[in-house]
Amino acid sequence: MSGRIDRRTLLAGVSAVSLAALLPACSSRPVPSVDNLTFATGPAGATYRETGTALAERWNDALARHVVDIVETDAAVDNAALLTAGSVDLGFVNADVAKPFVSDFSALFRVFDSVLHLAVMADGPVRTLQDLPGMRVAVGLPGSGTRFTALRLLDSAGLAVTPLSYGQDDAARALLSGELNAVFSLTAMPTPALDSLVRDASAVGRAVEFVDLAVDTEAVRAAYPGEYVGVVISRTVYPDIASSRTLAVPTFVLVRNEFPRDLARFLTASTFENARALSMNRPEADQINPRTGAATTPVPLHPGAADWFREQKP
Repeated sequence: MSGRIDRRTLLAGVSAVSLAALLPACSSRPVPSVDNLTFATGPAGATYRETGTALAERWNDALARHVVDIVETDAAVDNAALLTAGSVDLGFVNADVAKPFVSDFSALFRVFDSVLHLAVMADGPVRTLQDLPGMRVAVGLPGSGTRFTALRLLDSAGLAVTPLSYGQDDAARALLSGELNAVFSLTAMPTPALDSLVRDASAVGRAVEFVDLAVDTEAVRAAYPGEYVGVVISRTVYPDIASSRTLAVPTFVLVRNEFPRDLARFLTASTFENARALSMNRPEADQINPRTGAATTPVPLHPGAADWFREQKP
């Protein structure tokens, strides 16, 4: 498999509670022969990087040695490019970004749905999507799924906004300081950077809101049928913030088609057979389950992953 990448590489670390102590070893199946795997995730403050670290730790435990290295990237668009170039072995990629690559990529599984947040300060000038022209708006890093989807939304709404490039953590801090008026974030919930923003704002007597995008997302969902679904950001996810409506896009763990079949099955099995323990470490991993894991349209399941899902049917 590919060697390690110099570019912004973050080795998968050991969490405060070792998954090895929580998860049974996969002793019932042969351990594939593999020396090194690289897994493209996302930037600081994003669930992609946090969930990716937890998955890599789980896979390393199952393989009984350190094999999987985490690669910090801008996120989905960056990850698709790295996979195409053969620079990484696995990567988080969203369904909308992945669609042009359906003949080149295969999916191990659907990991969760990424939700588009438009965060603003409650005492700020932005109340609706239509308020964004002329404002300072962070639309994610250049290679992020946030930028890809946010620009689609703005284009469908006929809005001209100067896209400002911020990572998740930097954008959250800039919104609170007044450097930004609004922040787009496409990621699973709860998003670490936004979670911290809500707490930091509350500590200084201010509040964060998510702009309701129910009407605004109709056009982009019609323009790209099957790629997006309507969802609600519930106040149970971010306490003290009113519920709002937006869109979500499925996020997959993708590999190139030539990825070894036995290894694909092994990684898929070790993920789903221990999904409960993964969700104890990462709340967004609660979405990892066999009922939705095989739903990877428009990307086909890798034959090795399909083997495992097929075996689970009675």
